[in-house]
Amino acid sequence: MQIREIAIGAVLSAVLAGVVLSTMPSPEPGARDFPAPATAAAPAAGPPPALHSASTLIPMPPRQARPTASWRGVHAKFVGARSLRVFFYEAMRQPGEGAYFYATNVLETCRRALDKNVSDLPPPRREAAEELRRRCDFTPEGLADAERELRAARHLDLATDPLLGSMFDYLAADGPDGRARMLLASFEQGNPDVIASLVAPVIQERAPTRDEQDSTARGIPFAAALVACRLGADCGPAAPRTLELCMQLGWCADSVPAALQQGLGTHYAALDRLATQVVNDIRRRDARRLLPARSG
Repeated sequence: MQIREIAIGAVLSAVLAGVVLSTMPSPEPGARDFPAPATAAAPAAGPPPALHSASTLIPMPPRQARPTASWRGVHAKFVGARSLRVFFYEAMRQPGEGAYFYATNVLETCRRALDKNVSDLPPPRREAAEELRRRCDFTPEGLADAERELRAARHLDLATDPLLGSMFDYLAADGPDGRARMLLASFEQGNPDVIASLVAPVIQERAPTRDEQDSTARGIPFAAALVACRLGADCGPAAPRTLELCMQLGWCADSVPAALQQGLGTHYAALDRLATQVVNDIRRRDARRLLPARSG
């Protein structure tokens, strides 16, 4: 098998396992880890914040740049899709421009929705689960077929899928300088989900303690999701992330930040500070501060 095929397989395996893509925590955390939900209003909606350029700390060597905006058309179709099943098969027929990235996202989300025992849920969570299932539009058999089709895909080209390509570039980079350059490239590309995924390891390291009573530790599993929202990800009332927080945890609101504020209560402030620090580092293009210690 050629090196390129091995690389593509490794990226797909990582994505399918949720190693790189996941910006949502595992479902059903222990009840003692989180306070009871409290009512909170949704923050005012606004346009996605721009990632303003600043002088970079790591010079970018000449390289074939990933397209900076080619993923936006596929992203818009994903956000607006009434049927994620239809979106998935359209993406598989026309790979490239981030199609595989979002197709994988669809399968992960819909697998969690279909695996949930809806009949055991209280009304608000059941309604969110049913809405997410309607949006997915998969039967269990159909979802299994789609998962097999993605695993069997042989025409994935990292050169034409800029989002998977950016993640592979980061994972394959040589040393901290190389990873810093790849982070800077992902900032220029601008996809909030990719950026949040790549900086997730350093978010874990910034927690001052693993003590479950610590406010920051309680919010850590949700920090990457909040960072993605701050960078312009789809986090509104119909977004899969918003519906999942309601379905899985009973944190039901009209946006991801509002749901997190409701569920975490007074502990949300620490999460908000951490996410703000990370987003500020991204906007300053301070890639070095966003590398995990093991890259140093």
